Amino acid sequence: MLLEREVELRVVADLLAEVGSAGGRVVLVRGEAGIGKSALVREFVEEHGDESLILFGSCDDLLTPQPLGAFWEISREETTLSEPLEKGDRRAVMGILLDLLSRGLRSTVLVIEDTHWADEATLDVIKYLGRRIARTSGLLLLTYRDGEVDYDHPLRQVIGELPPEVLVRIHLDGLSPQAIADLAGTDDRDVEEILALTDGNPLFVTEVLASGVENVPTSIQDAVLARAAKLSPDARQVLDLTSVIPGDAELSLIGRILGSAREHMTECSRQGLLRVGESALSFRHELTRRSIESVLDPQDRRRLNQLVLTDLAGRSDPARLVHHALEADDADAIIEFAPRAARAAMAIESHREAAAHFRRLEPYLNRINPNERAAIVDDWARTEYYLVSSESADILSRAISLHRSVGNDRALAGALTFSVRVNEINGRHGLAEAASREAITILESYPVSADLAAAVSQRAWLMKMRGDGLRAAEIADYAIELAEETGDEPSLINALITKGHFTSRSGDPAGFLVLEEARSRAERAGLPFEETLALLNMAEIAAEHRDVERAGDLSQRARDAAARHEIRINEEAASAHHAKVLDWKGEWAAAEDIALEAIGAHYAQVLDLQPEQANGETSATEAPEHVLFYSQLVAGQVLGPLQARQGRSAALTTLTGIWRRADAGDEMQILLPSAAGLAEYMWLTGESDPALTARFRGVLNDTRRLAFPWSAGWLAYWLWMLGDLPDVPEEIAEPYRLVMEGRPIEAATIWAKKRIPYERGLALMHGDKEARLEALEVFETLGATAVAARLRKALRAQGVGVPRGRGLETRRHAAGLTARQAEVLQLLDEGLSNTEIADRLFVSPRTVETHVWAVLTKLDSPTRIEAVVRARAEGLVSVTDSHPPT
Repeated sequence: MLLEREVELRVVADLLAEVGSAGGRVVLVRGEAGIGKSALVREFVEEHGDESLILFGSCDDLLTPQPLGAFWEISREETTLSEPLEKGDRRAVMGILLDLLSRGLRSTVLVIEDTHWADEATLDVIKYLGRRIARTSGLLLLTYRDGEVDYDHPLRQVIGELPPEVLVRIHLDGLSPQAIADLAGTDDRDVEEILALTDGNPLFVTEVLASGVENVPTSIQDAVLARAAKLSPDARQVLDLTSVIPGDAELSLIGRILGSAREHMTECSRQGLLRVGESALSFRHELTRRSIESVLDPQDRRRLNQLVLTDLAGRSDPARLVHHALEADDADAIIEFAPRAARAAMAIESHREAAAHFRRLEPYLNRINPNERAAIVDDWARTEYYLVSSESADILSRAISLHRSVGNDRALAGALTFSVRVNEINGRHGLAEAASREAITILESYPVSADLAAAVSQRAWLMKMRGDGLRAAEIADYAIELAEETGDEPSLINALITKGHFTSRSGDPAGFLVLEEARSRAERAGLPFEETLALLNMAEIAAEHRDVERAGDLSQRARDAAARHEIRINEEAASAHHAKVLDWKGEWAAAEDIALEAIGAHYAQVLDLQPEQANGETSATEAPEHVLFYSQLVAGQVLGPLQARQGRSAALTTLTGIWRRADAGDEMQILLPSAAGLAEYMWLTGESDPALTARFRGVLNDTRRLAFPWSAGWLAYWLWMLGDLPDVPEEIAEPYRLVMEGRPIEAATIWAKKRIPYERGLALMHGDKEARLEALEVFETLGATAVAARLRKALRAQGVGVPRGRGLETRRHAAGLTARQAEVLQLLDEGLSNTEIADRLFVSPRTVETHVWAVLTKLDSPTRIEAVVRARAEGLVSVTDSHPPT
């Protein structure tokens, strides 16, 4: 009997009726364990199963979830999923499910239960479908437990990234006293006492009423055990065995272990403990299963798991076998099955599950033969790298040591090749260089191979990162030759990207053709990482030459492609480049929002911005040390100058933080704009640091800067403004040279054609009175208040009449709060903590930290209290007296 769920059923039914005209929706059914989520779904399916295609899958409570677990269940009915699941082809699974949801004549309802237990691959599919659901005529119905989905739970992050307009949230509450009385019927029980014990939870109420004891049990477990106590010994054997099997227990499995047990299964069903299906046995609720499993004697529990493990070995998914091996404490089985489970997860890019298997295997590594141990640790290191784990470098170092100890040179060279990228992005430039050299030396002693092509291609990439274009191009040509000889397409594409990058840097348009060839080859070969990498390089080249429209188009293409393939590191890099394009176009509020999102409050700690210290909740000194990835560095190069131009106090910490990390490396494309941003700040504030400007001149005098004429010109311009540039450098971009040669109007014309207003204003600032007044208008329009104030002061000193500065409306415009940031600001005004804001907005506290930091930055306030005070003064919040700022 389903009580008090009529409203919720009607909501879902109405959504199903409207999908044909309004588009698909994601329905989130949430509540505590036992609240009736599954019962609601079953009732809905029963009512609408004839008019819609219902696809039903569920996630199981395995110690490490099975990749794409829910869809294996669906494949029993939708057989088109079987082949891609067998191959681990996640993209094909996504495409098939999206096609099913897009059917026009008969709507599809895709139900995934217990998504709080979903694996990484399943969550990726949910995100993929959720982002596109509006274009379908189906429903994606997800159930999950509130208590299981904490702030850092991956499901919470996935939901937070779905378009808000497609989400429909249904929260199930407990039963009323009247509903409990209806369930009790003539049972002479105290309804209020039952309500006090169960809080109206339907499962708990049912268990209490079915327990058959005179008094209300002190716990739900007592109620379940009271029913179990009525079973015969043989039926109890069935119940105990089934309790160690999360999800469905195959009838054939139970039969093979216990013999003929059908009548005993029926007995368990009559007691309301088990549900007997055509091919499987399951508990009516996971809480019931756990109640039985938890009272098993530890020795019996291990014995039962061992029986299941022995029977399923060779028959089942390795992730399921690992679960029972761990529960049975069977070290040999863990050693046998955990690597298989991890590598199966790696094959479909379920890196979180793969890492979990490797971590569970770690205590047993010393029992594995050295060669296999080295291979396992090598795979583990790569998995941690893809998860952006700070442990990846150390684990990879262990793998390299193991490969050395067993004398496996080829495997050692492969690990060294991979470590080049890991060490370089972690700022360990010396280790990256040494690893690259050693890998190539080892492989050149063997016949030509794809491994050598990969090592040489990685070497070319390393030279590219160091800004050594000639060596990078030369080594890339060698890598191309090797890759073609060995048929190594990924190495060939990576080498083409490096070659095309520096050919374009030199001004040769043929470089773009090489990059396009790399992109096209990657697309045909099904290599999405390389495809997005090629697009990123094309966007970077267009940006260096200030081809704003082209850079914007390419960065958006790169971002869309990376998002489509769930390649987060490239998606973030593309977003950072897009922020730079928006900065040049004068769309500063949008540029700042993207830059803030790319850096995030988490990385603000690395820049010494200490948002947590500012809001008074957490000490930044407690935060672990992190690496600023390329995307965060590019974003900081956007954010810092914008803060400086608007006179914000956070500018210095942002700019110095970015410069420190740029200077610690040796990458010219990072050094030049980072130095220019800090030099611009020094001009704006009048600060002087001879040692620092000498370092900037050293960067400008490095011959590698010739490959970056526009970035070098930008730094040269600010050194010139500081009076620290003895001579105009050769081969810098034309508009910068024109200004320094006394031809600012010609420079302004070039910037106008390129549609870059800020640089146009800077050029006009060096012209006659009319040009300088026009520059002032440009700066005022952009919101560059600090630059405008300096120019206004200079004009007045020369006796030029200057219009009044813009007032409150301009300052509000300059604040540039997004809708979500305004919402966070309003909740700050109500006195909510980060945790409370996270609950209200259904995001993680880390996301709230990012938004709070953005608000503090945009309002130029060191604390949340000062931000609220300023916001109230400027009318940016609706003041509520009942919630004073705290």
